[in-house]
Amino acid sequence: MTFEEYIANPMGRSNAVLSGSVREYQRKLYTTKFDNILLRENGKIEYLLYKNSKGNYYAHIKVPSEVVKEFYYDVLIKFTPPNDSTGGMTQLDRYNVQFYSNDPAFVYTYAYVFNKKGLFFTEMSPKMSKTALRQPANEKNPENQVGYVKSIYFAYLFMKRRGLFKKVNYEAAPTFTIKGVLSTVEHADSKIAKRQEEGAKVHRTKKRTDISSNAARTISRMGADVSNVKVATTKKVKVSKTVASNVQSTKKAKSTKKV
Repeated sequence: MTFEEYIANPMGRSNAVLSGSVREYQRKLYTTKFDNILLRENGKIEYLLYKNSKGNYYAHIKVPSEVVKEFYYDVLIKFTPPNDSTGGMTQLDRYNVQFYSNDPAFVYTYAYVFNKKGLFFTEMSPKMSKTALRQPANEKNPENQVGYVKSIYFAYLFMKRRGLFKKVNYEAAPTFTIKGVLSTVEHADSKIAKRQEEGAKVHRTKKRTDISSNAARTISRMGADVSNVKVATTKKVKVSKTVASNVQSTKKAKSTKKV
């Protein structure tokens, strides 16, 4: 399977091809999400390119987490020539691909089936959960279907935009050595544990923010309610001159003469 074929239909040629509307929906969804990530990252995403004497090419992309800031997944793509007559090819479009990612979605849902279908980057096995490679994901992927992995889709979009499917960009790339590459990749189990920890921090921060926002809105509403209360005021009552005169006259006491 080529990278383009994976994007068009991750289940493979022998399966029903995804409809145009489904592909378009996925493309728009992931493109929008990736654009938001690029904006947050100021357009900077780290990557490394490699090649070897067998005609293979490699891309290692640090794909940012969509939820946790400053948290990056290792996504590696191995490009293998489909035959021995690739000398005239200037693009990697027709090269077969294998993938590695320490993204939890890949590990828990797709690592097993990717491995069974020959789509897993086997040299990276030391950095993958042994359980994920040996046991099918019966709950998350009961039918063992190859599907879209967001981190891999993001890697594809990045490679497209940076022209990393052009072989000319690999001319000065260092030689691939599995020992060297393994030293730059965090083990999937460790990466997932850190992601869970950082995700919990994000959740707690969001919860505190929501509580503060709700409290502020409550205080604001209370202030609005108080300002709308009408306080009754006493008015001065005018006393007519006639009444006032009668009141004054009652104050005067008649004096009696002693006989």
